[in-house]
Amino acid sequence: MKKNTELIKKAAVTVLVMTLFLTTFAFGVTEEYSTENDPLVSLSYINGVLTPSFEKYVDDRITSVSADEVAAALMKNDSFKEYIASVIASQTHGGTSGSSASENFITLELSAGKRITANGRCEIIVRTGQAAAVCKADGAVRDLSADKTLMTGDAIIPGNLIEITYSDGSGVTALHTPTEILVRGEFTIGE
Repeated sequence: MKKNTELIKKAAVTVLVMTLFLTTFAFGVTEEYSTENDPLVSLSYINGVLTPSFEKYVDDRITSVSADEVAAALMKNDSFKEYIASVIASQTHGGTSGSSASENFITLELSAGKRITANGRCEIIVRTGQAAAVCKADGAVRDLSADKTLMTGDAIIPGNLIEITYSDGSGVTALHTPTEILVRGEFTIGE
């Protein structure tokens, strides 16, 4: 029995020594570790190294690009062209006007009294609001969806495809503010 008690004491001392050793080792390892030595998670690395190098890269790119290059890149962007056309269309003072040509439909929001005039073949779809045809020649404005020719003052049915083939001043006038119109082709926006 004395032998068993001695064996238990040796086992208990061994477990106690191992526990103390592992605890000391664990605290030693965690004290030495810090995020300063690990740039992947260190805020100081992001603030001290990455941010300044990114800012320098952006500054270098900005100074190396000309205004003409920026304008050319913007004009290739359909969303930007739509935005410019809608800005032109929303101007209501001073009789301002703008011209555009588009291979794809662009969305315009017209105020009452604004007119889209065809400068050649032009297709128009009134999405919301009210609009009327403006015809300078017979057969200039056609409602392809209803398969009929419109006359000046005829209401345009929202959702119908309107085709204008003449550049004689024929077009579509917004009667209601706002009137949302899809337009494709060559056109001018004015009063």
